[in-house]
Amino acid sequence: MPKRTGHTGGFAAQNSGSIQNCYSVVRLRAKNQTAGGLIGENSGVAAHCYSYCKLKGLTGGLTGSGGGDTEQGCYFFHNEKEGSKSLDKLSDPIRGQRLKEIQEAEDVRQLGFDLDTIWEWQENGVPLQFIPENWLFDVQKSSKYEQYRIRETDRQADEEAEKAGVLTTVIHDADELWTLAQQINEGDRRLGASYVQLAEDIDLRGKEWIPIGKDRTCAFTGIFDGCGHTIKNFVIKDKKIENKGLFGFVKGGEIYNLLVDCNLKGGTCAGGIAAQNEDGIIGFCGAVIEIKGKNGTMGGLVGRNTGTIFESYSAGRVTAIIIPWWWWLPLLGLLMAALIIGMKYPRVRSTFAPVPYDEDQVPIPDEEISPNTDGNFVSFQFEQSIDVNLSTGLCKFGFKNPGNSNHNIVVQLQFTDAQAVRVMGSTGRTAEVQKKLEEDPDYDPETNRTIIAESGAIRPGYQLEDLQLVKQPNGDTVPEGEYNAMVYLVFYEIDTNNRAMLESQLPVEISVHE
Repeated sequence: MPKRTGHTGGFAAQNSGSIQNCYSVVRLRAKNQTAGGLIGENSGVAAHCYSYCKLKGLTGGLTGSGGGDTEQGCYFFHNEKEGSKSLDKLSDPIRGQRLKEIQEAEDVRQLGFDLDTIWEWQENGVPLQFIPENWLFDVQKSSKYEQYRIRETDRQADEEAEKAGVLTTVIHDADELWTLAQQINEGDRRLGASYVQLAEDIDLRGKEWIPIGKDRTCAFTGIFDGCGHTIKNFVIKDKKIENKGLFGFVKGGEIYNLLVDCNLKGGTCAGGIAAQNEDGIIGFCGAVIEIKGKNGTMGGLVGRNTGTIFESYSAGRVTAIIIPWWWWLPLLGLLMAALIIGMKYPRVRSTFAPVPYDEDQVPIPDEEISPNTDGNFVSFQFEQSIDVNLSTGLCKFGFKNPGNSNHNIVVQLQFTDAQAVRVMGSTGRTAEVQKKLEEDPDYDPETNRTIIAESGAIRPGYQLEDLQLVKQPNGDTVPEGEYNAMVYLVFYEIDTNNRAMLESQLPVEISVHE
C-alpha cells in the first residue's frame, strides 16, 4: 500500500477545531493522500456541512479519516453512480451520509439545515447556498470588537485603544494591502493585532503574493473585516513560502465577510483564506481557488484548522498530484468547439464562486429541457439591437438558453474603458480606484472593460427578457443615444456551478432613451 504523503480537503485539509454550516464545491484529485470532499483528516467537530464535489482518488466523500464528530448532520453529494468501483473505495461510507433522493426544500429541512436564516434550497446546480441578504457578519458581535473602537477615519485609534496598543486600519487598494502584509511580516505586532477593514474590492492582477502573517513568529492576531469585498487574482508559487494563502498564519485572530480568488502552488500548508487557523475565527468567508501540489496540507478555505469556522464555502479545484500531459486530452474537444463557435480561451482560471440564479428568468414556452450529454455544448440567442429604457434601467435583451445546452450562462453588457469615457464621461469607477488602475503599466483603456448591465445565472431551457443597468460607483449613467457595446457571456457547469473553460464576446448595438 503506498505511503500517504499529506492531507487534502475540499474545504479544510486538517480540522481539530469546529466547522459549522459550511460547504465545498470543488473538483478534488488526490493520490497517496488522506483526502475528503470537505475535510481531509478530522479530529474535531463538523456540523451541518456538506460537500458537492467531483472526486478522484479519495478516501472519503465527506472526510478522509479521523474520529471527529462529523455525524452531526453532514452529507456529501458524490459524482459516482451507485455500484461504481470508485464509490466502493470510500474507506468510511458512514462518515457523512451520501445524498441521493433529495427532491425539495422540505427534505433538506428534515436533515437539520436551517432554511429560515442560513440556507436556501436550489432546485438545480449546487443544492444549498447561503441566503444572500443574511450573509454578512456584524463584527460588533465579535469577542474582540470592544478593543478596537472602530472609527470613520483611516488608521486611527482613540485614547483607550492607543493605550491598549491597537489600531484601526482601513485598506482601500492593492498598495495599502501590500504594505499591511509587508509590515506585519517584518514584525509589526501592533499592526498584526489591529482591526483591519477592507473598503473596496482589490484586484492583485496575477502578482505573486506574500501572505499576511507568513509564519507563527509574525502571525495575524487582530480582526480583519472584509465588509463583503473580494481580494482576487493573487498567486503564490514561491517554493520558499511554506504557509500559502491570503493569510499565512492566524493565531487567535478573526476574519469575517471576505471573499478571495487565488492560485496557490505547493507549500507545506495551503488554503485560500488562511494556510493555518490556530484558535482563530473565520466566518462568512468564501474562497475560489486553484491549488496544486505533490504533498502537504491543502484545503480550499484553510489548510489546517484548530479554531472555529462558520457559514463559509470553498469552490474551485484542489489537486494533490502532478497532472500528466495526457490528462488534458479530454479538453481538446471542448477547445475545438470553442474555436468553431467563436469562443475565446479565458486568460483567468476556470473556477469561480457559485453564481445565484437570475430571479427574473422564466421557462421558454414548450422548450424541452434535455441537456446534451455528448460532451460540452453551448447554445444561445438574443436580440441584435438592444433597447435601453433610462427611466426603468431595463435593457430589452430577449436572451434564451436552449434546453439542450449543458451550461448555465451569465450575461454582461460591456463598454471598453475608452468607450465608457466617450459615452459617460468616465469609466464609472471612483476617481481613486481609476487613478490606481491607470498607475498599472499593463492598463489599457482599449481592452479593459466596464460592465454596464449584468444578469444572474440563466438555466438551460430558460429565457431572460430584460437586463438591469448596474449602478456605477461614481454615479455616472449612460446618456441617451445610439452606441456599440459588447455582450460578454460566461458559462457555468450545471452540476457544480463552477465556471467552464470557455467564454464568448459578441458585438451588439444599444439604443438608449427615456
